[in-house]
Amino acid sequence: MTCKIKIRASLPKKWLLAGMGLLWSVAAMAQAKPGNGQHIAVLARPAKDSIMLRWAPVSATLWKLANQHGYVIKRFTILRDGKLLPKPEDTVLTKQPLKPLPLAAWEQVVKQHEKYGSIVAQALYGEEFELTTEGGQKDVMAVYHRAQEQESRHGFTLFATDQSFPVAKAAALGYVDKSAKANEKYLYQVFVAPNNAVRSDTGFVFTGAADYQPVPAPHDLEAANMHKSVLLSWNHTSFRSIFNAYWIERSDDGGQTFARLNDEPVLNTGNEGDTAEQQRFFRIDTTIALDKKYIYRIRGITPFGEVSPPSDTAQVAVTPITNARPSIKEAVVMNNKQVVIQWEMPDHTRLKAFEIERAAAATKPYAKISTQPLRENDTVFTDISPLPSNYYRIKAIMDDGQTHYSLARFVQMEDSIPPAPPTGLAGMISDSGVVSLSWKPNTERDLYAYRVFRANAPDAEFVQVTKEPISEAKFVDTVEVKTLTRHVYYKLVALDGHYNPSGFSEMLTVKRPDVVPPVPPQFTDVSAATGGITLQWQPSTSKDVASYNLERAADTAWLTLQSFSVKETVRQYADTAARPGVSYRYRIVAVDESGLRGQSQEVTASAINMSGNVAKPVVKASIDRDNKTIVLKWGAGREVAKSWLYRAEEGKPYRLYKTLPGNTAAFTDDELLINTQYRYKLKIFDQNNNNAMSEEVRVNY
Repeated sequence: MTCKIKIRASLPKKWLLAGMGLLWSVAAMAQAKPGNGQHIAVLARPAKDSIMLRWAPVSATLWKLANQHGYVIKRFTILRDGKLLPKPEDTVLTKQPLKPLPLAAWEQVVKQHEKYGSIVAQALYGEEFELTTEGGQKDVMAVYHRAQEQESRHGFTLFATDQSFPVAKAAALGYVDKSAKANEKYLYQVFVAPNNAVRSDTGFVFTGAADYQPVPAPHDLEAANMHKSVLLSWNHTSFRSIFNAYWIERSDDGGQTFARLNDEPVLNTGNEGDTAEQQRFFRIDTTIALDKKYIYRIRGITPFGEVSPPSDTAQVAVTPITNARPSIKEAVVMNNKQVVIQWEMPDHTRLKAFEIERAAAATKPYAKISTQPLRENDTVFTDISPLPSNYYRIKAIMDDGQTHYSLARFVQMEDSIPPAPPTGLAGMISDSGVVSLSWKPNTERDLYAYRVFRANAPDAEFVQVTKEPISEAKFVDTVEVKTLTRHVYYKLVALDGHYNPSGFSEMLTVKRPDVVPPVPPQFTDVSAATGGITLQWQPSTSKDVASYNLERAADTAWLTLQSFSVKETVRQYADTAARPGVSYRYRIVAVDESGLRGQSQEVTASAINMSGNVAKPVVKASIDRDNKTIVLKWGAGREVAKSWLYRAEEGKPYRLYKTLPGNTAAFTDDELLINTQYRYKLKIFDQNNNNAMSEEVRVNY
């Protein structure tokens, strides 16, 4: 055996790619430390009577130095009989550093394992590492490998040792620990023998004979007829850490015997980030005959040279693909009740049957309407129950299961009869204004959709709220709830396939949720006498008021003096329980049907004390045209503590306009509108809250 070894010219190109990419299983299955290229990846495989080890230096530099200095393998016994040892027991398994076999010894290795042994021998000892493609012609790959010869030697060594465990042992990249015991578990350490040239990280792996598992069978094999070939595929990602290559096997005799299809294993070249499509291997078998059934299976190969049990089989019948398609010649409407369809098929070879399919619209699914089998000689079919709108197509079924469809043919029936108005319209509205409507679906066969209309009054024009016709018997609408309109009204219209509209459904009335409190009532007069305090008010203008509550407070606590139903026309109340000299606050509250409250402004009054008497004030009014004001004047005695000025516009009730200090004897009103009559009253109070009201003063401004 000479030192100058050349790889033979018939080396498959996929091997060149595998070597260039350094796609070896051991390194890929170990987790290299980030940022450190001097790392050894280790893999273990427990057997029934031993433990096999495989390792790989992940850089060409470390591999070259390790070949010179050798590898050291240490074993630490961690567990025995399932118990952790107080101190691990360490054993050096390699009495001398493990190095590749010398050149002379490789002759025997190549004889037994020619394919992969010659690759590693060439990488280790060859003067040249020149790669050529089939036919002996050099390509760009050869230029690349000459530029990076050391990387190529390293990569091909890892590739070849992945395919043959005996070759891996000869290359000092594999070892069998035959001294391992079944009741112990070990931590194996692999490192380059100490030297001054390089420092490397140690590779570790933890295992024991009890971890032995039989090699699993691959799965998920699929086979598909591809006209004159068979496409095979399987998912390789789930076995990436187990198999580094695959054998493909085929049976031509119904599964009685199987033979390998590939001269070389199919390499497992997947990556962690593969897409769903990249996670499948695809291989094409062209060595087939038509009209014959084939059965396929695969076997996985581990980095230790173990071949897995066969996968489940995948069967396929190879038949030629028929390109002929049926075509509809004509579709004729008969008496607006039936549709007669006629078609033709250019090639009846391998035809098994026809089926007629129909859809209600181009975007809707097709359904089979032919109930009886239609044979190859059938060319006419009658649809006795057509839809208003029909899309027909012919489905040709071949004897191998292939299907071919004709182009669709559209047929429309005449229709002038609209559907019946929808019934059963019901709905409810949420506090946020979401209206949920539902109704009973129409039963017409040609029903197409519905439209929804809405109005804010029963006699108002109904406006469509569905932007597009809706096919379901339900609809969700949104309305404003903060409005004085208490109800919202809905109607429906049904449409058939020709857009013939039905009449309106019966109107649905939906009550809006009450979130707006009623308009507050207003006090129009408060007067005190020796018998108590009399209050008068103007009721709320809201229509949903259910009752009124008259409330009084002498301090912070409010008490209800009286509740009045809205049906009662009570507009005043005499508080005879008021004690003289006590200042009371009053308010009138309108409560609507939802319990919302509209509360008036508070007024203050005290019952008259008999020990004192307040003279009724006399108010005089004049108009100041220059300043656009009305001037009110009256006499103010010393006993006056405060004054209330009431004002009312023509046709409106009095309201408390201003509260004035007791020493005030005049007031100028500048909040005026021209051509308006104003009425004024003045109520004065003494220190004991006794009061007196003036006569009304009218001013036409």
